[in-house]
Amino acid sequence: MERTTQGIERGIKSAGRVVVRSAAMATAGLRPPPDLIVIGVKRGGTTSLFRDLERHPAMCPLVPSARRLPLRENMKGVHYFDTNPSRSRRWYLSHFPTAPTLAWRRRRAGAAFTAEASPYYFFHPRAAGRAAAALPLATFVVMLRDPVERTVSHWAEQTRNGIEQLPLGAALDAEPTRVGDAGERLAEGTITADRAHEHQSYASQSEYAASLERWFDAAGSDRVLVLFSEDYWADPVSALDRIASRIGMPPFPAADRATHRNAAARPAEIDAADERRLVERFAPDVERVGRLVGRVPPWPRFGGAPADDQARR
Repeated sequence: MERTTQGIERGIKSAGRVVVRSAAMATAGLRPPPDLIVIGVKRGGTTSLFRDLERHPAMCPLVPSARRLPLRENMKGVHYFDTNPSRSRRWYLSHFPTAPTLAWRRRRAGAAFTAEASPYYFFHPRAAGRAAAALPLATFVVMLRDPVERTVSHWAEQTRNGIEQLPLGAALDAEPTRVGDAGERLAEGTITADRAHEHQSYASQSEYAASLERWFDAAGSDRVLVLFSEDYWADPVSALDRIASRIGMPPFPAADRATHRNAAARPAEIDAADERRLVERFAPDVERVGRLVGRVPPWPRFGGAPADDQARR
């Protein structure tokens, strides 16, 4: 009986989404594109950041919002520029509020903005070009996390979800074979999606420099705001205010700390051999990232001062 009830509830929610999406697409001409896109990185704190962005009185939620449908929380990402490129622009715009809704929010809060967060955008080889061309006025935000921690967290998430069956070391060994030339084929457009490239490229997604350069080249470095996850967790208000300032919004309401959401349980200690292997692999890339952003990342494994220390300086 319980399963039947749950099935009925899922069916109602699914039907509701279809109806809402169809109606929103019909009014897509009244829906301006988003002001802000959180592009990554996966397992870098994007969920926490987006939920904190929602606390700003000027932010309008995606369509449909949890207030309109019986959803646990508001939608976070659309994935238009990575895994849904065949969808229409009307479909994409249907996820954002109408101009009258934005005007109402401005009257009530003094300002209004819209945003989405799709963390695979940063790594997908064609997302930067697509997004920069389609959204010439948008600001793109990426949060970079210590690449060793991000790699382990990504593997832990896939293990928790039942997708990954191998221990970390073996999964790293298997990554080149699993992913193969998917990145090249995605870039060429001969395929539009690849599960391993998105979900099991644990170490590859932690090599940030190439993706960062791709986004700088496509959108311009002035439109890509680079944050570090550790800075955000240490001082969320400062990180959020940087975003608000960049998009011309008032400061965010004060917050005591960032709330870690979507956390994946993992071993308290990383295997020493796995850690050495990852540090050696990522060290050249971390140095390259530092040159690109003009700052040593706050990752002690790679010689950077911890975020708390930098905040006190």
